[in-house]
Amino acid sequence: MRRGGYASLVLGFVCCHTAQANEIDVTYGAGHSFDDNYFFDTNNMAAQSYNANLGLRGSLDIDGGKIGYAVSHEEVRVPKYRFAEEHNTQAEISLTKAIGEKLEFAAKVSGIRSDAGDIFLKLPEEVLGYRRLDHKIDATTGLTLTALGGKNTVTFNYSNLLKGKAYFRPAYILPARLEANEAAFGIKADHIRPFASGELGFALTYNESVIRDSQQQKFERFPARTLRGSVAFGRKISENFAFLTEAGLTTISSAHISDTVQHTRPYVRAEVEWKANDIFAFGGAFSQDYALVDMDDPIAEFERRWKVVMKTTITDNISVDLGFERTYSEWLYYDYGTGEKNLFATLSFETGNNRKLEFEFSRLLHDEKDADFNYSGNTIASRFSGTF
Repeated sequence: MRRGGYASLVLGFVCCHTAQANEIDVTYGAGHSFDDNYFFDTNNMAAQSYNANLGLRGSLDIDGGKIGYAVSHEEVRVPKYRFAEEHNTQAEISLTKAIGEKLEFAAKVSGIRSDAGDIFLKLPEEVLGYRRLDHKIDATTGLTLTALGGKNTVTFNYSNLLKGKAYFRPAYILPARLEANEAAFGIKADHIRPFASGELGFALTYNESVIRDSQQQKFERFPARTLRGSVAFGRKISENFAFLTEAGLTTISSAHISDTVQHTRPYVRAEVEWKANDIFAFGGAFSQDYALVDMDDPIAEFERRWKVVMKTTITDNISVDLGFERTYSEWLYYDYGTGEKNLFATLSFETGNNRKLEFEFSRLLHDEKDADFNYSGNTIASRFSGTF
């Protein structure tokens, strides 16, 4: 029953609603990739993989608002390492509704069911892997009031990642939990108003990670809280150039962070887009902030990210994207740091009727404070996708 839980929730809600559907899209895709380091670690194990996905996305107009919904499923096959195959299902439902002339309400709930695997240990004669069933739910709700010369928004968000037990293949080890469950919630208040032919914004954001007491010491994962205040300005100077800058201070607190760690640091986000002509377009971004989830340190990491992209439109149907990303993460619990460089190139063909064929090459370089854990990986992929 859990396999179809998400899809049944969304489709049941939509079918019972009496509003008229005004937009329904079916998305599909398939692809193949070769990785010379499939698990992106120091084992350097090469593998081919095949993937396919199918989804449904639509919306319903209601009195003064709109309901959106989406359901999708993805299958990933890895013939050489069957334990690494994936079966992923996602579902999402959202609501936007005007409450009077100046007040708007928005909410979104999404769920992910992930049945996937990874490598546990590479033995001289055999590879020991495991499979794990995870569930994640995300919920966001917010109110926007038009007043005081601009838009004022308060947003609440919550997420909960439930990580299942690992089932080892071959079953030399009994099933066991390897990681703690993670929950997080946040509150953000911001004000955005017109200024100097652009927009000026002020924001205050609070985020907190939540780890069960019984799992903290066992899995070495601890809670933390961040508070950030920032000012942002964005402007579209012409049809070909736009930029956004945001700066402020961000601070972190946790009972498990050493006093020697710098708690308060500058928060920065900058983005720029420039369309040089009908052929070339460029983009760049930089950001630095604390990360409380999806990281390796037991508490948090301070991340700096750089990205540059060049898009070349060869014809109306053929384009090439080139990009480079650089990430550096400073760990807070341990005196450690990791970094990654990612170079990618994508050749795209628009084949008509909302269909696209893509070929991509990417190279990842992972470096750590301990050079013994450095590794690299190259991926060559092709994929076909479409909508009807």
